[in-house]
Amino acid sequence: MINMGTKISKITTKLNFYHLKSKEHEKLKSYLPDDANEIDRYHMHHFLKKYIFQNNFSSPIEEKLMRNECKVLDVACGAGTWLLDLSINYPKSKFFGLDIKPLFPKEIKPDNLEFIQADMLNGLPYPDNEFDFVHQETMLLMLTPDQWNYAISEIVRVTKPGGWIELVEPYSFATGAGPLFVEFVSHQRHSYQKV
Repeated sequence: MINMGTKISKITTKLNFYHLKSKEHEKLKSYLPDDANEIDRYHMHHFLKKYIFQNNFSSPIEEKLMRNECKVLDVACGAGTWLLDLSINYPKSKFFGLDIKPLFPKEIKPDNLEFIQADMLNGLPYPDNEFDFVHQETMLLMLTPDQWNYAISEIVRVTKPGGWIELVEPYSFATGAGPLFVEFVSHQRHSYQKV
């Protein structure tokens, strides 16, 4: 979670992941499957995380969401599960989702929710200082370090001063974690492999 009220230095990472890609995925610039099983995996991940943490976010924005003052962007929104849940629970706020592949619903969705198909690495198609809250999830293994620097700079650009950014990454190597967290990560990975 990053509060935009503070300065952010250039973020670098020591992680370098290489992906085996099919020709179709290379053409579409996406490395995840896009079938019904993947959409089910998005839904399962969302509701498991919501149950464990008893909320959809950590940032202190709930009051603003309830007062009709909040614009929320989910970058790489996938099936849109997180946004669908929030847009139903906070009908006075406005929600926007963006993904390179249109797994999100195109017709049946709340009126306060919009989805667009776009590649975040071509720049977020929104003006500077547009959103109160920007969320991005499960992208750790999808971007190179240079791409991360660009993606984060774009997220910062579209977030209002004083707004909030949450980067949520469920992939963990559990370094220094307790035994319950290590067991949770192990079961989570196992369940994802079964879907």
